[in-house]
Amino acid sequence: MSPLPTPRRLAGRTARALGLRRPDRRERRVVLHLGSQKTGTTAVQAWCRDHAADLARGGVAARTRQPDIREALGGWYETSRDGADDLLAAYLAAPWRDRQVRGVLYSCESNVGAAFRDDSRDLYPRLGPNLEAIERATAGSSRHVQFTVRSYGPFLESAYQQQLKHGHPSSFDALADRVAPTLSWRPVVTRLVEVFGAENVTVYDYDRAREADVPLVRQVLLDALHRLGAGDLDVVVDDGHRPNTRYTQRMADLSLATLPLLEGREEREALHRFSVATLGRRPAPDDAPARFLADDAAAGLADRYAADVAWLSRLVEVR
Repeated sequence: MSPLPTPRRLAGRTARALGLRRPDRRERRVVLHLGSQKTGTTAVQAWCRDHAADLARGGVAARTRQPDIREALGGWYETSRDGADDLLAAYLAAPWRDRQVRGVLYSCESNVGAAFRDDSRDLYPRLGPNLEAIERATAGSSRHVQFTVRSYGPFLESAYQQQLKHGHPSSFDALADRVAPTLSWRPVVTRLVEVFGAENVTVYDYDRAREADVPLVRQVLLDALHRLGAGDLDVVVDDGHRPNTRYTQRMADLSLATLPLLEGREEREALHRFSVATLGRRPAPDDAPARFLADDAAAGLADRYAADVAWLSRLVEVR
């Protein structure tokens, strides 16, 4: 008596009966939504999570759930860890076992590494090795990279708030003194082009004025789905909903006053949970977003950003 067919074999027979075939590697389409941090990436990932069934019906495999990514890669991606490349390649190749998959959408801002490191003045100092690893992991597929940039002042303040959230009571002035004089998206986007080609990179200007019915997150999703052959999917985004709680000045002041007194990760994480739950989600009427830059410094960084976006527009498509 013949053994019962496995679910995979049954799926294969059904696919063949319906005339479906697994895409050749050269036909595989992958969109890599790589960030940067605090530019709507979490909102993109949340939309994909909430519409997983719609995406599947459209033939799109979404690799956007951050806990799944961490579990598959054994933590956040780090090229120096033995076997990291193989884990990333296996994770991104797995959806193609399903014959109905026409494209893969991968969204993870952490794969490009930390925005700043204490031992470097560069923006995304681990970007080069990490991009090369992502390129190897998706070799043979048709790839397109989506990367969002934002004005240097708000980006720097946001990156500093991330440090506070993660329990690092460093000085904002120390960070700004080290990185602000050379802060630029030009080397970052140039590296993206070197690895993937200018025609395979789209940069999104976080600060650009947009039509009310096509906010940034919806634009990113519409473009990604169009490239993956699922452009007929309906994309409705609540642009007012922000998955991440922004730090107010009270939250920042509390962190700076309390973090030096704490010991261990558990105490720091408890402070963050308290700040978000008590101060972030129930702000006082006079609460204001946290600010760290002086007005003249912020204006100078804004002028530099405008010039750099114009420069980037001559290198790649900027939307």
